[in-house]
Amino acid sequence: MKVPLTKIYENLDFVTDRLSTQTRTLTLGVLSLVWLFLSGDKDAPALKLGNSREQLLAIAALCVLTLLIDAVQNLAYYLSSDAVRRAAESNSQAEAGYDETSLLRRLQQGCFWAKQIFASLATVWLLVVLVVSILK
Repeated sequence: MKVPLTKIYENLDFVTDRLSTQTRTLTLGVLSLVWLFLSGDKDAPALKLGNSREQLLAIAALCVLTLLIDAVQNLAYYLSSDAVRRAAESNSQAEAGYDETSLLRRLQQGCFWAKQIFASLATVWLLVVLVVSILK
């Protein structure tokens, strides 16, 4: 089944937006769990982690880094889109295209994949820490 490229572009936009939203949700969820396990109180005692406290702090740092990378990706996307818009308007063009080799576009794409990887690493790392602490 063949579909027009415009439809493929729409699908890619939808899926990448969805992935970014899920990545943010996952990252904030992991960060919340880490905070819960580190702080604890009478209703939710801190997890008995022994020397895993440093690991939880590292997981939290990885989550914050993931959110920072997400912000950098969005900034690169804005700057790239704005540059294309300005160039098109100055040449009185109704259509324009992105330069996929530009630094901003490569930064945007690199950040997209980096945040997926870092969010996955933080999640798996937290799961390993939890399983190890439960099995102790």
